[in-house]
Amino acid sequence: MSESLPEGVLDLAGLREATFSGIPLGVVGWPVRHSVSPAMHTAALATLAQTDPAFSEWHYTAFELQPSELPEAIALFRAKGFRGINVTVPHKVEVLPLLDEIDSVAEKMGAVNTLVFEDGKLIGYNSDGYGIECAVKEAFGCNLRGQSVLLLGAGGASRAAAAQCVESGVRSLIIANRTLEKAQKIVEQISDGEVQIQAATSSDAASQIESGTLVINATSLGLRAEDSLPIEVGELPEGCLLFDMIYNPAETPFLLAGRMRGYPVSNGLGMLVHQGVRSLEIWTGREVDPQVMRKACEKSLST
Repeated sequence: MSESLPEGVLDLAGLREATFSGIPLGVVGWPVRHSVSPAMHTAALATLAQTDPAFSEWHYTAFELQPSELPEAIALFRAKGFRGINVTVPHKVEVLPLLDEIDSVAEKMGAVNTLVFEDGKLIGYNSDGYGIECAVKEAFGCNLRGQSVLLLGAGGASRAAAAQCVESGVRSLIIANRTLEKAQKIVEQISDGEVQIQAATSSDAASQIESGTLVINATSLGLRAEDSLPIEVGELPEGCLLFDMIYNPAETPFLLAGRMRGYPVSNGLGMLVHQGVRSLEIWTGREVDPQVMRKACEKSLST
């Protein structure tokens, strides 16, 4: 990206030159300049510092890095004393070969979003699934366990959600995608022999689910107002719960169509917040208040 970076966001050259006091943390993405992660983690650290002044020395920075720059960046993070790093698109898979260890849940998801430097090792975790579980509970008052789920999409976000559904013990899971083969591949990767899992095409999925199904949009459809719907909402049975991983815009065409038809709906802000909560808890070993992070996100998104 040729345009200059906004204040507070560093590229590889900036990382090379910078010195970091205290306990540094950060987020790495391409692009990452519009991330609200620095705002929400900074707010949470300030709250922790109210009861433990040591956390006033913890700092969170955004780094806009291309995938080819990851190996050098990871070495620099290690050398400069970083405690942890969040990784977002497109680095959640690309960073895997650079890890010394990977958490078992993250391994099932095939991606990580939280890195920890500990005892000379770089360990990878994935808090996205935890974020989904907490967000669904918060939005709809139900657990994933025992729930029927229709998951739209077959990319990395879908695989993480699918793995969490299996981990949580959903009653049934349908992974729907325009290309059936891609959905089938995820089914084969995550099947555990206990949860009923199947693949479907996006056009056929609505006819295969029952009332009360949790429908999760894990596609990128909805980031733009002109995007088509990931599924024909009018074909869904009554009582479905509609969850969109997208949080900006706050109401995607998928959620708007659902709300107009009377379905309970929720965007992905809760997922963003709770995955961030889990990351910070992994790094600090302290309990983190989700509402502090949510308010910081909402403020950042409104400016």
